[in-house]
Amino acid sequence: MSKRQNLLIAGLTALSLQISAQKAPEPCGLTPSERQVEWYHREMIAFFHFGINTFEEYVNEGDGRAPAAIFNPTALDCGQWMETLKAAGIPSAILTAKHADGFCLWPSQYTDYCVKNATWKGGKGDVVREFVDACEEHGIKAGIYLGPHDRHEHLSPLYTTQRYKEYYAHQLEELMGGYGKIWETWWDGAGADELTTPIYRYWYKIVREKQPDCVIFGTKNSYPFADVRWMGNEAGEAGDPCWATTDSIAIRDEAQNYKGLNEGVLGGDAYVPAETDVSIRPSWFYHVEEDGRVKSVKELWEIYCNSVGHNSVLLLNFPPDRRGLIHPTDSLHAALLRKGIDETFGTNLLAKSKIKATNVRSAKFGAEYMIDENKETYYAGKDGKVDAEVVFMLAKPIEFDCLMLQEVIELGHRTTQWSVEHSNDGKQWTSIPEATNKQTIGHKWIVCFEPVKAKYVRLRIQDGKACPAIHTFGVYKQSAILQ
Repeated sequence: MSKRQNLLIAGLTALSLQISAQKAPEPCGLTPSERQVEWYHREMIAFFHFGINTFEEYVNEGDGRAPAAIFNPTALDCGQWMETLKAAGIPSAILTAKHADGFCLWPSQYTDYCVKNATWKGGKGDVVREFVDACEEHGIKAGIYLGPHDRHEHLSPLYTTQRYKEYYAHQLEELMGGYGKIWETWWDGAGADELTTPIYRYWYKIVREKQPDCVIFGTKNSYPFADVRWMGNEAGEAGDPCWATTDSIAIRDEAQNYKGLNEGVLGGDAYVPAETDVSIRPSWFYHVEEDGRVKSVKELWEIYCNSVGHNSVLLLNFPPDRRGLIHPTDSLHAALLRKGIDETFGTNLLAKSKIKATNVRSAKFGAEYMIDENKETYYAGKDGKVDAEVVFMLAKPIEFDCLMLQEVIELGHRTTQWSVEHSNDGKQWTSIPEATNKQTIGHKWIVCFEPVKAKYVRLRIQDGKACPAIHTFGVYKQSAILQ
Protein backbone atom coordinates (compact mmCIF):
# COMPACT_ATOMS: atom_id res chain seq x y z
CA MET A 1 0.00 0.00 0.00
CA SER A 2 1.40 3.40 -0.94
CA LYS A 3 2.12 6.22 1.49
CA ARG A 4 -0.62 8.24 -0.18
CA GLN A 5 -3.15 5.44 0.38
CA ASN A 6 -2.14 5.17 4.04
CA LEU A 7 -2.61 8.90 4.52
CA LEU A 8 -6.00 8.72 2.80
CA ILE A 9 -7.16 5.86 5.04
CA ALA A 10 -5.90 7.65 8.15
CA GLY A 11 -7.70 10.81 7.10
CA LEU A 12 -10.96 9.00 6.48
CA THR A 13 -10.66 7.20 9.82
CA ALA A 14 -10.11 10.50 11.64
CA LEU A 15 -13.06 12.05 9.83
CA SER A 16 -15.23 9.08 10.73
CA LEU A 17 -14.28 9.41 14.40
CA GLN A 18 -15.04 13.13 14.34
CA ILE A 19 -18.47 12.49 12.85
CA SER A 20 -19.13 9.73 15.39
CA ALA A 21 -18.16 12.05 18.24
CA GLN A 22 -20.80 14.56 17.18
CA LYS A 23 -23.54 11.95 16.95
CA ALA A 24 -25.48 10.70 19.95
CA PRO A 25 -24.61 7.19 21.10
CA GLU A 26 -26.62 4.40 19.55
CA PRO A 27 -29.25 2.79 21.82
CA CYS A 28 -28.10 -0.25 23.74
CA GLY A 29 -30.40 -3.26 23.98
CA LEU A 30 -34.10 -2.79 24.66
CA THR A 31 -35.37 0.76 25.07
CA PRO A 32 -38.58 2.30 26.45
CA SER A 33 -41.61 3.24 24.38
CA GLU A 34 -42.92 6.81 24.43
CA ARG A 35 -45.60 5.63 26.88
CA GLN A 36 -42.96 4.25 29.23
CA VAL A 37 -40.82 7.39 29.05
CA GLU A 38 -43.84 9.54 29.92
CA TRP A 39 -44.68 7.18 32.80
CA TYR A 40 -41.11 7.35 34.15
CA HIS A 41 -41.20 11.14 34.19
CA ARG A 42 -44.27 11.14 36.44
CA GLU A 43 -42.14 9.53 39.20
CA MET A 44 -45.09 9.45 41.64
CA ILE A 45 -48.71 8.37 41.12
CA ALA A 46 -51.51 8.45 43.68
CA PHE A 47 -53.71 5.41 44.22
CA PHE A 48 -57.24 5.93 45.56
CA HIS A 49 -58.74 2.76 47.05
CA PHE A 50 -62.36 3.76 47.49
CA GLY A 51 -65.50 1.68 47.17
CA ILE A 52 -67.94 -0.51 49.03
CA ASN A 53 -65.11 -1.87 51.21
CA THR A 54 -64.80 1.63 52.66
CA PHE A 55 -68.25 1.23 54.22
CA GLU A 56 -67.74 -2.23 55.70
CA GLU A 57 -66.13 -2.87 59.06
CA TYR A 58 -62.42 -3.39 58.51
CA VAL A 59 -62.76 -5.07 55.13
CA ASN A 60 -60.03 -4.79 52.50
CA GLU A 61 -61.10 -7.67 50.26
CA GLY A 62 -64.88 -7.74 49.99
CA ASP A 63 -66.65 -10.95 48.98
CA GLY A 64 -69.11 -9.26 46.64
CA ARG A 65 -72.11 -9.79 48.94
CA ALA A 66 -72.31 -6.38 50.65
CA PRO A 67 -75.46 -4.52 49.52
CA ALA A 68 -74.86 -1.67 47.09
CA ALA A 69 -77.01 0.59 49.27
CA ILE A 70 -74.29 0.92 51.93
CA PHE A 71 -72.14 3.01 49.60
CA ASN A 72 -72.94 6.51 50.83
CA PRO A 73 -70.11 9.06 51.13
CA THR A 74 -71.50 12.10 52.92
CA ALA A 75 -69.18 14.76 51.51
CA LEU A 76 -67.40 13.33 48.46
CA ASP A 77 -65.00 15.91 47.07
CA CYS A 78 -62.57 14.65 44.44
CA GLY A 79 -61.29 18.20 44.15
CA GLN A 80 -59.97 17.87 47.71
CA TRP A 81 -58.12 14.73 46.65
CA MET A 82 -56.47 16.67 43.84
CA GLU A 83 -55.50 19.51 46.15
CA THR A 84 -53.66 16.92 48.24
CA LEU A 85 -51.83 15.74 45.13
CA LYS A 86 -50.92 19.24 43.98
CA ALA A 87 -49.41 20.00 47.39
CA ALA A 88 -47.55 16.68 47.25
CA GLY A 89 -46.27 17.26 43.71
CA ILE A 90 -47.94 14.09 42.42
CA PRO A 91 -48.94 14.50 38.75
CA SER A 92 -51.12 11.42 38.22
CA ALA A 93 -53.80 9.38 40.01
CA ILE A 94 -55.52 6.01 39.69
CA LEU A 95 -59.01 5.26 41.07
CA THR A 96 -60.29 1.77 41.94
CA ALA A 97 -63.33 2.01 39.66
CA LYS A 98 -64.03 -1.65 40.45
CA HIS A 99 -62.11 -3.60 43.07
CA ALA A 100 -62.26 -7.39 43.51
CA ASP A 101 -65.63 -7.16 45.31
CA GLY A 102 -67.14 -6.19 41.94
CA PHE A 103 -68.89 -2.97 43.03
CA CYS A 104 -68.64 -0.33 40.30
CA LEU A 105 -68.13 3.36 41.04
CA TRP A 106 -69.83 4.40 37.82
CA PRO A 107 -73.38 3.67 36.59
CA SER A 108 -72.48 0.72 34.37
CA GLN A 109 -75.26 -0.46 32.10
CA TYR A 110 -73.99 -4.04 32.47
CA THR A 111 -74.58 -4.57 36.20
CA ASP A 112 -76.84 -3.49 39.03
CA TYR A 113 -73.98 -3.84 41.50
CA CYS A 114 -72.89 -0.25 41.14
CA VAL A 115 -73.66 3.33 42.19
CA LYS A 116 -77.07 3.10 40.48
CA ASN A 117 -78.26 1.19 43.55
CA ALA A 118 -76.29 3.12 46.15
CA THR A 119 -77.91 5.37 48.73
CA TRP A 120 -75.47 8.07 47.63
CA LYS A 121 -77.18 10.73 45.53
CA GLY A 122 -80.25 8.54 45.23
CA GLY A 123 -78.45 6.28 42.77
CA LYS A 124 -77.74 9.17 40.39
CA GLY A 125 -74.05 9.65 41.17
CA ASP A 126 -70.90 8.77 39.24
CA VAL A 127 -67.64 8.71 41.21
CA VAL A 128 -65.55 8.02 38.13
CA ARG A 129 -66.97 11.10 36.41
CA GLU A 130 -66.27 13.29 39.42
CA PHE A 131 -62.76 11.84 39.65
CA VAL A 132 -61.75 12.39 36.02
CA ASP A 133 -63.33 15.86 35.97
CA ALA A 134 -61.38 16.83 39.09
CA CYS A 135 -58.20 15.44 37.52
CA GLU A 136 -58.72 17.53 34.41
CA GLU A 137 -59.50 20.66 36.41
CA HIS A 138 -56.32 20.34 38.47
CA GLY A 139 -53.99 19.17 35.70
CA ILE A 140 -53.67 15.62 37.06
CA LYS A 141 -53.38 12.62 34.72
CA ALA A 142 -56.26 10.21 35.38
CA GLY A 143 -55.90 6.43 35.56
CA ILE A 144 -58.37 3.61 36.15
CA TYR A 145 -58.10 0.37 38.15
CA LEU A 146 -60.64 -2.08 36.76
CA GLY A 147 -60.03 -5.26 38.72
CA PRO A 148 -59.98 -8.34 36.46
CA HIS A 149 -61.08 -10.56 39.36
CA ASP A 150 -64.73 -10.01 40.31
CA ARG A 151 -66.15 -11.88 43.32
CA HIS A 152 -69.67 -10.55 42.81
CA GLU A 153 -69.87 -11.92 39.27
CA HIS A 154 -68.52 -15.24 40.54
CA LEU A 155 -71.61 -15.53 42.76
CA SER A 156 -73.84 -15.92 39.71
CA PRO A 157 -74.71 -19.52 38.76
CA LEU A 158 -74.39 -18.38 35.13
CA TYR A 159 -70.76 -17.36 35.52
CA THR A 160 -68.29 -18.65 32.95
CA THR A 161 -64.97 -17.17 31.91
CA GLN A 162 -66.37 -16.59 28.41
CA ARG A 163 -69.36 -14.64 29.75
CA TYR A 164 -67.07 -12.68 32.05
CA LYS A 165 -64.68 -11.94 29.18
CA GLU A 166 -67.50 -10.09 27.41
CA TYR A 167 -68.80 -8.47 30.60
CA TYR A 168 -65.39 -7.05 31.45
CA ALA A 169 -64.85 -5.95 27.84
CA HIS A 170 -68.10 -3.97 27.92
CA GLN A 171 -67.06 -2.26 31.14
CA LEU A 172 -63.61 -1.54 29.75
CA GLU A 173 -65.25 0.10 26.74
CA GLU A 174 -67.41 2.22 29.04
CA LEU A 175 -64.40 3.47 30.98
CA MET A 176 -61.88 3.77 28.15
CA GLY A 177 -64.37 5.34 25.78
CA GLY A 178 -66.56 7.51 27.97
CA TYR A 179 -64.36 9.45 30.38
CA GLY A 180 -61.80 11.33 28.32
CA LYS A 181 -58.06 10.73 28.39
CA ILE A 182 -56.98 7.81 30.58
CA TRP A 183 -53.24 7.58 31.23
CA GLU A 184 -52.97 4.22 32.98
CA THR A 185 -55.08 1.13 33.54
CA TRP A 186 -54.30 -1.40 36.25
CA TRP A 187 -54.74 -5.14 35.77
CA ASP A 188 -54.28 -6.59 39.23
CA GLY A 189 -53.32 -10.26 39.20
CA ALA A 190 -54.83 -11.15 42.58
CA GLY A 191 -57.39 -13.95 42.18
CA ALA A 192 -57.29 -13.77 38.40
CA ASP A 193 -55.39 -16.96 37.53
CA GLU A 194 -58.28 -18.34 35.46
CA LEU A 195 -58.05 -15.40 33.04
CA THR A 196 -55.88 -16.56 30.16
CA THR A 197 -53.57 -14.62 27.89
CA PRO A 198 -56.06 -14.76 24.96
CA ILE A 199 -58.66 -13.12 27.21
CA TYR A 200 -56.24 -10.34 28.08
CA ARG A 201 -55.39 -9.95 24.40
CA TYR A 202 -59.07 -9.31 23.74
CA TRP A 203 -59.15 -6.62 26.42
CA TYR A 204 -55.78 -5.20 25.37
CA LYS A 205 -57.13 -4.42 21.90
CA ILE A 206 -59.91 -2.35 23.48
CA VAL A 207 -57.43 -0.32 25.52
CA ARG A 208 -55.20 0.32 22.53
CA GLU A 209 -58.13 1.28 20.31
CA LYS A 210 -59.70 3.65 22.83
CA GLN A 211 -56.59 4.92 24.63
CA PRO A 212 -53.40 4.47 22.57
CA ASP A 213 -51.28 6.40 25.09
CA CYS A 214 -52.57 4.51 28.13
CA VAL A 215 -49.93 2.66 30.16
CA ILE A 216 -50.98 -0.87 31.10
CA PHE A 217 -49.92 -2.26 34.47
CA GLY A 218 -49.92 -5.99 33.84
CA THR A 219 -49.38 -9.12 35.90
CA LYS A 220 -49.53 -12.88 35.42
CA ASN A 221 -51.27 -13.85 32.16
CA SER A 222 -51.49 -10.26 30.93
CA TYR A 223 -47.67 -10.17 30.74
CA PRO A 224 -47.35 -9.82 26.92
CA PHE A 225 -49.32 -6.56 27.05
CA ALA A 226 -47.76 -4.96 30.13
CA ASP A 227 -46.00 -1.61 29.85
CA VAL A 228 -45.06 -1.75 33.53
CA ARG A 229 -44.76 -4.60 36.02
CA TRP A 230 -45.42 -5.19 39.69
CA MET A 231 -42.18 -5.14 41.68
CA GLY A 232 -43.17 -8.04 43.90
CA ASN A 233 -44.18 -6.57 47.28
CA GLU A 234 -46.49 -3.96 48.79
CA ALA A 235 -43.91 -2.47 51.16
CA GLY A 236 -42.56 0.15 48.77
CA GLU A 237 -39.23 -1.60 48.26
CA ALA A 238 -37.96 -1.92 44.70
CA GLY A 239 -34.84 -4.01 44.32
CA ASP A 240 -31.16 -3.13 44.26
CA PRO A 241 -30.39 -3.47 41.42
CA CYS A 242 -33.69 -2.71 39.69
CA TRP A 243 -33.46 -3.09 35.93
CA ALA A 244 -36.26 -1.94 33.63
CA THR A 245 -35.74 -5.14 31.66
CA THR A 246 -36.80 -8.54 32.92
CA ASP A 247 -37.73 -11.96 31.57
CA SER A 248 -41.39 -12.26 30.62
CA ILE A 249 -41.71 -15.45 32.65
CA ALA A 250 -41.08 -13.45 35.83
CA ILE A 251 -44.27 -11.47 35.22
CA ARG A 252 -46.30 -14.51 34.16
CA ASP A 253 -45.17 -16.79 36.99
CA GLU A 254 -44.69 -14.15 39.68
CA ALA A 255 -44.94 -16.51 42.66
CA GLN A 256 -41.80 -18.35 41.53
CA ASN A 257 -39.92 -15.31 40.24
CA TYR A 258 -39.81 -12.65 42.96
CA LYS A 259 -36.24 -11.69 42.10
CA GLY A 260 -37.14 -11.15 38.44
CA LEU A 261 -39.96 -8.83 39.50
CA ASN A 262 -38.12 -6.97 42.23
CA GLU A 263 -34.71 -6.62 40.59
CA GLY A 264 -35.48 -7.21 36.93
CA VAL A 265 -33.04 -9.00 34.65
CA LEU A 266 -30.24 -7.19 32.86
CA GLY A 267 -30.54 -8.27 29.25
CA GLY A 268 -34.01 -9.74 29.81
CA ASP A 269 -36.41 -10.27 26.91
CA ALA A 270 -38.84 -7.49 27.82
CA TYR A 271 -38.56 -3.80 28.71
CA VAL A 272 -41.20 -3.63 31.45
CA PRO A 273 -40.09 -1.34 34.31
CA ALA A 274 -41.31 -1.78 37.87
CA GLU A 275 -44.12 0.19 39.51
CA THR A 276 -43.80 0.25 43.30
CA ASP A 277 -47.14 0.23 45.12
CA VAL A 278 -47.60 0.94 48.84
CA SER A 279 -50.26 2.51 51.05
CA ILE A 280 -49.69 5.54 53.24
CA ARG A 281 -51.58 3.54 55.90
CA PRO A 282 -51.35 -0.13 56.91
CA SER A 283 -54.43 -1.00 54.81
CA TRP A 284 -55.43 -0.18 51.26
CA PHE A 285 -58.94 0.98 52.22
CA TYR A 286 -59.73 3.54 54.92
CA HIS A 287 -60.27 2.44 58.50
CA VAL A 288 -60.69 4.96 61.28
CA GLU A 289 -58.63 2.72 63.56
CA GLU A 290 -55.58 3.56 61.44
CA ASP A 291 -55.78 7.35 61.74
CA GLY A 292 -52.83 7.23 64.13
CA ARG A 293 -50.80 4.87 61.94
CA VAL A 294 -50.15 7.02 58.89
CA LYS A 295 -46.58 6.63 57.63
CA SER A 296 -44.26 9.35 58.90
CA VAL A 297 -42.49 11.76 56.57
CA LYS A 298 -39.23 9.93 57.29
CA GLU A 299 -40.83 6.60 56.34
CA LEU A 300 -42.23 8.11 53.14
CA TRP A 301 -38.80 9.50 52.26
CA GLU A 302 -37.25 6.05 52.66
CA ILE A 303 -39.97 4.63 50.42
CA TYR A 304 -39.35 7.38 47.86
CA CYS A 305 -35.62 6.58 47.79
CA ASN A 306 -36.36 2.85 47.48
CA SER A 307 -38.80 3.34 44.60
CA VAL A 308 -38.27 6.52 42.57
CA GLY A 309 -34.64 6.33 43.67
CA HIS A 310 -34.43 2.70 42.52
CA ASN A 311 -35.35 3.24 38.86
CA SER A 312 -39.06 2.75 39.56
CA VAL A 313 -42.22 4.85 39.88
CA LEU A 314 -43.94 5.16 43.26
CA LEU A 315 -47.66 4.37 43.40
CA LEU A 316 -48.70 5.77 46.79
CA ASN A 317 -52.18 4.94 48.08
CA PHE A 318 -54.40 7.53 49.80
CA PRO A 319 -57.64 5.86 50.96
CA PRO A 320 -60.56 8.33 51.13
CA ASP A 321 -62.68 8.03 54.27
CA ARG A 322 -66.43 7.44 54.56
CA ARG A 323 -67.07 11.11 53.91
CA GLY A 324 -65.21 10.77 50.61
CA LEU A 325 -62.26 12.90 51.76
CA ILE A 326 -58.54 12.35 52.27
CA HIS A 327 -57.71 12.49 55.97
CA PRO A 328 -55.74 15.65 56.89
CA THR A 329 -52.84 13.65 58.35
CA ASP A 330 -52.35 11.81 55.07
CA SER A 331 -52.44 15.11 53.17
CA LEU A 332 -50.02 16.81 55.55
CA HIS A 333 -47.42 14.05 55.46
CA ALA A 334 -47.52 13.93 51.65
CA ALA A 335 -47.10 17.71 51.42
CA LEU A 336 -44.18 17.66 53.84
CA LEU A 337 -42.55 14.88 51.85
CA ARG A 338 -42.70 17.05 48.74
CA LYS A 339 -41.30 20.04 50.60
CA GLY A 340 -38.43 17.91 51.87
CA ILE A 341 -37.73 16.48 48.40
CA ASP A 342 -37.70 19.94 46.85
CA GLU A 343 -35.42 21.31 49.56
CA THR A 344 -33.03 18.38 49.18
CA PHE A 345 -32.73 18.34 45.41
CA GLY A 346 -33.18 22.07 44.89
CA THR A 347 -29.42 22.63 45.15
CA ASN A 348 -26.84 20.39 43.53
CA LEU A 349 -23.75 21.04 45.64
CA LEU A 350 -21.57 20.23 42.63
CA ALA A 351 -23.14 22.92 40.46
CA LYS A 352 -20.16 25.30 40.66
CA SER A 353 -17.43 22.70 40.57
CA LYS A 354 -14.64 22.38 38.05
CA ILE A 355 -14.61 19.06 36.24
CA LYS A 356 -11.93 16.72 34.97
CA ALA A 357 -13.09 13.66 33.07
CA THR A 358 -11.76 10.71 31.13
CA ASN A 359 -13.64 9.18 28.20
CA VAL A 360 -15.48 12.21 26.86
CA ARG A 361 -17.20 11.65 23.53
CA SER A 362 -16.79 15.27 22.41
CA ALA A 363 -17.41 18.80 23.62
CA LYS A 364 -21.06 18.31 22.68
CA PHE A 365 -21.30 15.56 25.31
CA GLY A 366 -19.01 16.98 27.99
CA ALA A 367 -19.14 15.94 31.65
CA GLU A 368 -20.29 19.44 32.64
CA TYR A 369 -23.70 18.57 31.23
CA MET A 370 -24.30 16.29 34.21
CA ILE A 371 -24.64 19.36 36.46
CA ASP A 372 -26.25 21.94 34.14
CA GLU A 373 -29.90 21.18 35.12
CA ASN A 374 -30.79 21.00 31.41
CA LYS A 375 -33.03 18.09 30.45
CA GLU A 376 -31.82 18.18 26.84
CA THR A 377 -28.10 17.73 27.49
CA TYR A 378 -26.03 14.86 28.86
CA TYR A 379 -22.55 13.45 29.20
CA ALA A 380 -21.54 10.56 26.96
CA GLY A 381 -18.40 8.51 26.48
CA LYS A 382 -16.74 7.27 23.34
CA ASP A 383 -18.08 4.29 21.44
CA GLY A 384 -16.53 1.04 22.57
CA LYS A 385 -15.26 2.42 25.88
CA VAL A 386 -17.49 1.63 28.86
CA ASP A 387 -15.49 2.98 31.80
CA ALA A 388 -14.79 6.56 32.87
CA GLU A 389 -13.78 8.73 35.81
CA VAL A 390 -15.22 12.16 36.47
CA VAL A 391 -13.73 14.32 39.23
CA PHE A 392 -15.64 17.32 40.56
CA MET A 393 -13.36 19.90 42.21
CA LEU A 394 -14.85 22.48 44.57
CA ALA A 395 -13.48 25.78 45.84
CA LYS A 396 -14.08 24.69 49.43
CA PRO A 397 -15.27 21.57 51.23
CA ILE A 398 -18.97 20.74 51.21
CA GLU A 399 -21.02 18.46 53.45
CA PHE A 400 -23.45 16.06 51.82
CA ASP A 401 -25.38 12.89 52.70
CA CYS A 402 -27.22 12.04 49.50
CA LEU A 403 -26.40 11.54 45.83
CA MET A 404 -28.43 11.04 42.69
CA LEU A 405 -27.71 9.87 39.15
CA GLN A 406 -29.87 9.71 36.04
CA GLU A 407 -29.10 7.80 32.87
CA VAL A 408 -30.48 8.69 29.44
CA ILE A 409 -33.17 6.01 29.52
CA GLU A 410 -34.09 6.45 25.86
CA LEU A 411 -30.68 4.91 25.06
CA GLY A 412 -31.26 1.79 27.17
CA HIS A 413 -29.40 0.39 30.17
CA ARG A 414 -25.70 1.10 29.62
CA THR A 415 -23.68 1.43 32.83
CA THR A 416 -23.72 -1.72 34.98
CA GLN A 417 -21.22 -0.88 37.74
CA TRP A 418 -20.37 2.44 39.35
CA SER A 419 -19.00 3.93 42.57
CA VAL A 420 -18.66 7.34 44.21
CA GLU A 421 -15.69 8.46 46.31
CA HIS A 422 -14.64 11.67 48.07
CA SER A 423 -11.38 13.38 48.96
CA ASN A 424 -10.01 16.52 50.56
CA ASP A 425 -6.82 16.71 48.51
CA GLY A 426 -7.66 14.96 45.25
CA LYS A 427 -5.08 12.26 45.98
CA GLN A 428 -6.35 10.12 48.84
CA TRP A 429 -9.84 8.85 48.06
CA THR A 430 -12.42 7.42 50.45
CA SER A 431 -15.26 5.22 49.26
CA ILE A 432 -18.87 5.80 50.24
CA PRO A 433 -19.87 2.23 51.22
CA GLU A 434 -23.52 2.70 50.24
CA ALA A 435 -22.38 3.94 46.80
CA THR A 436 -19.72 1.34 46.02
CA ASN A 437 -20.05 -1.16 43.17
CA LYS A 438 -23.65 -0.20 42.48
CA GLN A 439 -25.25 -1.56 39.33
CA THR A 440 -28.39 0.16 38.06
CA ILE A 441 -28.73 3.84 37.22
CA GLY A 442 -31.78 3.98 34.94
CA HIS A 443 -34.21 6.87 35.21
CA LYS A 444 -33.03 7.81 38.70
CA TRP A 445 -30.88 6.27 41.41
CA ILE A 446 -30.66 7.81 44.88
CA VAL A 447 -28.28 6.82 47.67
CA CYS A 448 -28.38 8.21 51.23
CA PHE A 449 -25.58 7.81 53.78
CA GLU A 450 -23.97 9.37 56.83
CA PRO A 451 -22.76 12.95 56.17
CA VAL A 452 -19.32 13.36 54.63
CA LYS A 453 -17.29 16.52 54.10
CA ALA A 454 -15.10 16.80 51.03
CA LYS A 455 -13.56 19.15 48.48
CA TYR A 456 -13.43 16.56 45.71
CA VAL A 457 -16.03 14.06 44.54
CA ARG A 458 -15.25 11.30 42.04
CA LEU A 459 -17.76 9.31 40.00
CA ARG A 460 -16.25 6.09 38.72
CA ILE A 461 -18.01 4.29 35.88
CA GLN A 462 -16.47 0.84 36.20
CA ASP A 463 -18.33 -1.32 33.70
CA GLY A 464 -21.18 -1.32 31.25
CA LYS A 465 -22.78 -2.72 28.13
CA ALA A 466 -22.01 0.41 26.11
CA CYS A 467 -20.42 3.82 26.54
CA PRO A 468 -21.91 5.80 29.45
CA ALA A 469 -24.72 8.30 28.80
CA ILE A 470 -25.53 10.15 32.01
CA HIS A 471 -28.05 12.94 32.25
CA THR A 472 -27.49 14.03 35.87
CA PHE A 473 -25.08 13.52 38.73
CA GLY A 474 -25.33 15.45 41.97
CA VAL A 475 -24.66 15.39 45.69
CA TYR A 476 -27.07 16.93 48.17
CA LYS A 477 -27.82 17.64 51.80
CA GLN A 478 -31.05 16.00 52.99
CA SER A 479 -33.68 18.41 54.27
CA ALA A 480 -34.28 18.38 58.03
CA ILE A 481 -37.94 17.71 57.21
CA LEU A 482 -37.01 14.21 56.08
CA GLN A 483 -35.06 13.21 59.18
